[in-house]
Amino acid sequence: MTLRNIPYKTSYSKDEDNIANAFYLPSMSASLRYDRATGYFGSTIFLLSWSSLKDFVANNGKMRIICSPYLSRQDQDAIYEGLMAKGELDEKIFIEFHNIFSRDFLSAPERVLACLIAMGIIEVKVAIGKDDPNRLFHDKVGIFYDHDDSVAFRGSINETFKGVSDDGNFESFDVFTSWGSESDKQRLLGIKNSFDSIWNNLSPKIHVESLPNSIKDLIKKHAVKQKNWEEALDEVQSIIDKSSLWSADKRIGGKRPREHQLTALENWEKAGKQGIFEHATGSGKTFTAMCAIRKELEFNNPILILVPSIGLLKQWRQELSDMFSDIEVEYLICGDGNNLWKEGQTLQTFTSPKFKKHKRITIATMQTASSTAFMNRLCQSESLMVVADEVHRMGSVENRSFFSVKSGSRLGLSATPRRYGDPIGTQAILSYFGPIIQPIYSLKNAIDDRVLCKYFYHPITVALNQKEQEEWDNISNKISKLYAITQEDSIEDKNKRIAHLLIERSRIIKNAKNKINTAVNIVTSNYKDGQKWIVYCDNQTQLQDVLKLLNASGIRSYEYHSELSNEAREETLKYFDSVGGVVVSIKCLDEGIDIPATSHALILASSQNPREFIQRRGRILRRSKDKHFAYLYDAIVIPSDFNKSDKHCRIIESELNRAIQFGEWSEDKKCIYDLKMIAIDNNVDYDNLNRGVEDE
Repeated sequence: MTLRNIPYKTSYSKDEDNIANAFYLPSMSASLRYDRATGYFGSTIFLLSWSSLKDFVANNGKMRIICSPYLSRQDQDAIYEGLMAKGELDEKIFIEFHNIFSRDFLSAPERVLACLIAMGIIEVKVAIGKDDPNRLFHDKVGIFYDHDDSVAFRGSINETFKGVSDDGNFESFDVFTSWGSESDKQRLLGIKNSFDSIWNNLSPKIHVESLPNSIKDLIKKHAVKQKNWEEALDEVQSIIDKSSLWSADKRIGGKRPREHQLTALENWEKAGKQGIFEHATGSGKTFTAMCAIRKELEFNNPILILVPSIGLLKQWRQELSDMFSDIEVEYLICGDGNNLWKEGQTLQTFTSPKFKKHKRITIATMQTASSTAFMNRLCQSESLMVVADEVHRMGSVENRSFFSVKSGSRLGLSATPRRYGDPIGTQAILSYFGPIIQPIYSLKNAIDDRVLCKYFYHPITVALNQKEQEEWDNISNKISKLYAITQEDSIEDKNKRIAHLLIERSRIIKNAKNKINTAVNIVTSNYKDGQKWIVYCDNQTQLQDVLKLLNASGIRSYEYHSELSNEAREETLKYFDSVGGVVVSIKCLDEGIDIPATSHALILASSQNPREFIQRRGRILRRSKDKHFAYLYDAIVIPSDFNKSDKHCRIIESELNRAIQFGEWSEDKKCIYDLKMIAIDNNVDYDNLNRGVEDE
């Protein structure tokens, strides 16, 4: 087959075409050479997952790839100012490759990439702007060549699995053939000449260089582990085939489960369709659950989805409608004033195994589902599938009553399924829904895999004022005296009083007055018009104080909390999404609400609950168009300077336990130095602090 034998269209779009099958695969099979200019290196694990690549290699094909390094704005500025030496740039590029190839277990695409680069089939060069740091190389063109002809394309598509496959991004591009119109021929020639000029480093505005030897050595090291690259390629194709079978999205260009999602689904099925997906916030838990739900719907089994909030109730309803638009599904909403389930036998009918001709999904708030009235009307059977989003919320005393419900398939979803300080609630969740299903997909996994974006972490110290420090010391002394009591008949009362005092003391940290001015200073100093920020506050007073001062400073700011009406919250998020600004929020943004375009977050709410700050961090790291990094500012409370003592170490220790992991995963390692200095300045042994706040 030659390129001329392929029935090319003048343009392709993911909402109409299967780009891989219609364009990319046949072009690769017919080609002897493939030139590609693509966007950020960090998102570029080249298209190595197609059977057509075997044909390309058999043709003695060669690929030339030009891409950008994955550079922050600070890096670009450093290049522009001449502050970044070539060695530093090489190091940053090396880190990108190292992130791909340094895992204990290399996925099949990575092994294929290593082999083909080592074999000389793929040659990579990295491009950066010569003069203007804001003009990062971001061209997206490609040219296929056979013996006689060539085909070029230009558009939005990146050279990634996600860019070309059915998984996710809606891309489009135009096509120009060497046998087409005169206009096509001229455009094709222009793309060829431009690529060759850049490749040969003849462009006046773009500088390219080959991969450093350190990277080539790294690639060779991993390539020898997989001598038969075709086996790895077959492995990838097998994964693709399985993902198509499991996918909830059957639309053209529909989304497919990633490798960790596919493995989790298969392991859940092997576990008797019982278990919990412990996957990071923003990594696609909802979609993974929908893949499992889709399989149950194929048998017309009734589905019951439990959510902790009204916001998630609506979000799930919308996402399910979008995902299952190709099939007829009936929905019953329970909660937030939706009381149809109370009428007659509505709920019983929706959840009954008898009505096999209809696909039915019931979505209920956990509060509603745990009520006696709901459970009495629910048809309990082995056919019923129960899915709980943010499943850790099901472990509360109020919600646990639901665990008497009999069902078949059970699936829990949470980035943090274990309840902080509540082993009984945690055990109740595991007993009902089943074990944590492997693999656990941590926030670090999601960042490494580019599922979530990289981030910069900035810890900001906030000192207690004199009055707050005195209050903290006073309560601490009371706690110490209570701990000294040893009489057995006083133990229960003592523990209650200690628990009360600990809560009272923690409120001093949470409500530290200096947080207000610090927050306003951070936002006003760093905010740029059109950006999207979230400020997490602890309580209404703190929220209103911050909101008032931000608006007074001329920064567009909105409040978002549970006391607002549903309509007001929805309008706030719509406006925020369209024009940007600063959302000042309390906890209700922690779970489930999607605002992926948010790039900056400021955390004022000091919490010792790992779930809360893990959720907040994951929410800000969600990927969005043109969002390559996120920026997190964290208020770290320290004792007053006037009276530091060993006792005050407890304040720093509790604050730094939260901050350490934030810092260690950050792109800017200067924050580690800053955290160590905070510890040293306050008589804290940094090396002995707890590392890793995510539940084990």
